[in-house]
Amino acid sequence: MKKASYCLVILLSAFLTASCYKLISTFAPREVEPGQTFEVSFTVVDDGSATQNFVTDWSYAGIRLPKGWTATVPQGAHRQYAEDWVYYSDGSPVNSAHDMEPCDKLAQFYNSACPRTGYTWAGFKSVCKIPKNISACWRNGCDSIRITFLVTVPEDAKPGRYQIDFMGGDEEDDAGIDKYANYTAAKDSRLFHVGTAAGSYVSNRNASLTRTIIVNEATGLASTPVDEGETATYDLSGRPATKHHNGIVVKRGKKLIYNK
Repeated sequence: MKKASYCLVILLSAFLTASCYKLISTFAPREVEPGQTFEVSFTVVDDGSATQNFVTDWSYAGIRLPKGWTATVPQGAHRQYAEDWVYYSDGSPVNSAHDMEPCDKLAQFYNSACPRTGYTWAGFKSVCKIPKNISACWRNGCDSIRITFLVTVPEDAKPGRYQIDFMGGDEEDDAGIDKYANYTAAKDSRLFHVGTAAGSYVSNRNASLTRTIIVNEATGLASTPVDEGETATYDLSGRPATKHHNGIVVKRGKKLIYNK
């Protein structure tokens, strides 16, 4: 029993000192109009560290938008993609989707960590514990996760250039984010694991993946709402893919990830 406890401490220490995944791509349309709702997302992948046989439970994600813009999440906003060699002989799906919900406490933490005049964070958490996240454990691993948001520009938005930032993390404890009484207690946690925003405690930050969106003059044409039953498809670079299919496919030397 003592030996098992000692090993657990060593493993947890390694987990806390080594990262598990990294932010590799973000997606957003280049131009939108006032009143339009559109989809944006970020993707993380296995970073190849030696402690990849860990799995996480609660997932957290945030998006920073101009004040007055709103963010929601579609059904199955948290999507995991299995390693590209995982196939089932009966053709059943190898990927999984999980729902997320608003988390005001996370938004408060992110606003404290990364404030920006004229902008505010919206926070979301997984509805349930997720059985596996990024993991190199060969028995049940997955090599990428994408989080999707639906963003709405207000009808009275002024034309101009605006930025969108992302942040994400996880918590293994049963209490999840509720284990932290305030931002000071949470600022060194894995809630700030990946992101694009400067001035934060993010372990793996990539400011180059901040997205700039141009809001054009309204044309008077009704915008087409996003159908939650038909989500966009991306390759690992964050660009939309050209076809829909199940699973992960290597085509012309590039690994593509597809939705159902």
